[in-house]
Amino acid sequence: MTRYRSYPSRPQKSSQRSDWGNLVLAVVLGVVGCTGLKLWLDSQPPGFSLAQLAQVSESVKQVANPNILVTTQRIQNPIAGQPRQFSAQTAARLDQTAKQIQYNGTSVEELALKIRQVANSDWEKARLAYSWITQNIAYDVMMAETRNIDDLRPETVLARRETICSGYANLYQALAKALGLDAVIIEGFGKGGDFIVGDDPDVNHAWNGVKINDQWYLLDATWGAGSVNKGQFQFKFNPHYFATEPKQLVVSHFPRESQWQLLSTPYTRLQFDQLPALTPHFFRDQFALESHQTKQIRTGGDLDLTLRAGPNIQVVAKLQTQSGQDVEENYTLSQNQGDQVTIKAAFPQPGDYKLLILSKNANEETYYQAIAYDVSAQGIGEPFPKTYGSFTEHQVKLISPLRRSLPLNQASYFQLQVPGAEKVMLVDRDRRKFTPLTRTGDIFTGSEIVNSPNLMVAAQFPGNDKFWTLVEYE
Repeated sequence: MTRYRSYPSRPQKSSQRSDWGNLVLAVVLGVVGCTGLKLWLDSQPPGFSLAQLAQVSESVKQVANPNILVTTQRIQNPIAGQPRQFSAQTAARLDQTAKQIQYNGTSVEELALKIRQVANSDWEKARLAYSWITQNIAYDVMMAETRNIDDLRPETVLARRETICSGYANLYQALAKALGLDAVIIEGFGKGGDFIVGDDPDVNHAWNGVKINDQWYLLDATWGAGSVNKGQFQFKFNPHYFATEPKQLVVSHFPRESQWQLLSTPYTRLQFDQLPALTPHFFRDQFALESHQTKQIRTGGDLDLTLRAGPNIQVVAKLQTQSGQDVEENYTLSQNQGDQVTIKAAFPQPGDYKLLILSKNANEETYYQAIAYDVSAQGIGEPFPKTYGSFTEHQVKLISPLRRSLPLNQASYFQLQVPGAEKVMLVDRDRRKFTPLTRTGDIFTGSEIVNSPNLMVAAQFPGNDKFWTLVEYE
């Protein structure tokens, strides 16, 4: 299962630099902001004079490898294009074609020639360049972690076959231009992805824009190449980050220049920082945030959260500590009713947690992360009963009891909504006792004295004589 990490950002610093200073910042840092290289600028007083500009080149040489420096081009009023330009079948064919292009050299022009031989349009050139890079260039985890930045020129990236975000962006821009396309590098802030980024309040990532038929499209070859899991890069081609819809990319990619959001009403940095970490599955599965719109949640010992999801989408949740360690699953309860999703969470002790919302469609076996919240719990909550796959699959709603442990030798009242079930039973496994619940429509109820901690609720559905476990108490 793909994991996503979201790195918290600090509040944006105010800048006292002049317009000349901002120009120097763009030229000197470029996309290398993702490495935290601000040695020269941070040593300067606020504001720059014209005389100081003449010293910039020499100063840069003293603190950084010039081979890693790039500039970001500003375009006047870029017009966003329509991302859906060809079918999924055509895109898959182009991705397979790119995978079959064999090239082991270091010349961008030679690689471009191979791509031109199989491309029939500018759209195909742009897609093939993205697909080739993301399937052949690995993410350099060690470079990202150590910040020991090597040569990121396109020729060097081709030679080494691994790089960081700046190198991906440099190579895509160079390859696109060799294919006759106009392309730019976009520097900004990235969050929520499986790549190691800095915590700079302004810049920690780089991606691209490409112009086709006088319209601009956004792409990120770094995030399209795969993911970092336990310190190791794993290739996993992701088409989502080619020609991504601007309203989708902006939740994880905030450009320094607001024009590169390609939105009629751009997000502010505050809005971006406050968004929960949203992945492509958030958009694929048609989620909508209802009760909690921002990533930071402060609560007591428990939490109720509501969402909406698309048709036939199954949703579960899990808790992690801030260090990424999983909290036992019984501290979350996910309930799906049509497109309405209710998430309940309880906390074993006060502290800071991550609440992860995961989803899948009916044809998938694996749940993928769609949303992540940061939760500050001030109290302690009761864990929930254990639920099984049949609980989510049949959109069961557990009304009571909602606590995992039931008091022994006392009566507990059971109430569940089980759409489509013919029978629902309480199963005392220790005593081998089966007690049917009373049915009223889709609601099943009953009161039972609990004599054993090993109690389950199971349901029978039409066309099958088996009873499927829904809920288990301890």
